[in-house]
Amino acid sequence: MTPGPELTASLPPISVVICCRNSASTLADTLDAVARQEYGGWWEVVVVDNGSTDDTAAVARRFESRVPNLRIAPVPNPGHQARALNVGIRESKSDILVLLDSDDEVGPDYLLHMAKALERHDFVGAAMDVTRLNPPELVGRRGQIQVDGIDSFCGYLPAVVGAAMGVRREPIERIGGFDENLPTQHDLDISWRLAAAGVEPAFVPDATLHYRYRPSARATFRQEFGYGDGEVVLFRTFRAAGMRRRTVPRVLVSWARIVLALPGLRHPGGDVRLATMLGINLGRLRGSLRYRTFYP
Repeated sequence: MTPGPELTASLPPISVVICCRNSASTLADTLDAVARQEYGGWWEVVVVDNGSTDDTAAVARRFESRVPNLRIAPVPNPGHQARALNVGIRESKSDILVLLDSDDEVGPDYLLHMAKALERHDFVGAAMDVTRLNPPELVGRRGQIQVDGIDSFCGYLPAVVGAAMGVRREPIERIGGFDENLPTQHDLDISWRLAAAGVEPAFVPDATLHYRYRPSARATFRQEFGYGDGEVVLFRTFRAAGMRRRTVPRVLVSWARIVLALPGLRHPGGDVRLATMLGINLGRLRGSLRYRTFYP
């Protein structure tokens, strides 16, 4: 791969970790964007196959001639994405880690900007864009995140979105890696545990991650339901550190928005917008009952 004129041989080695499960339909686009990166230092890509039953591994192998040092690492005992991330980190060779999902696309010079940022900071998040990979009716279904900085979540601390995350090996290993018991919200959890260890996230505005929403209302509902359930787990973990329970007015507003969204079912994207709000609220209710922790 020929370095661009602005690249230098002094760039640090980096490892790109991409976790997959039945990602054959999107992984090619993700790897194609990675293959088009111009990075002058040594780099590798570790595709972590977390129990796929489709052609994910075959799709990854098609890029062995286009992506430097590409390896496929199967997860011995497939589990939540947090487990796959830990496997990818163990299998990777560099101190600088760039973590990607298997259905998004990196913008030009993404690796260059992330690597330079990680020379100065231990933990970073790239700018996120949802307009390129999603139809207009989906873009407005929820507020955009990580556009101008690292956002706070759940009324608590800032957290880097896992799809656009970069971290150095030492701090993430120092806190024990990702929590493999978490089915969702592992990116918030790792961000807040890093913060407790004195590692604050830095924003990388020049690195752009094009984020892909779930394509259907059903898939969106499942994702948001998991997020809501995961919020309850986060509350159980971090309430002693200062995370607060959702207030009654906030809860009432969130349910009122569901009612107000019903007329929108007649319009494109209305079903996805409703699924977003209904999913996360029902997930919080399920989590409150499941974990016996009231966080509606």
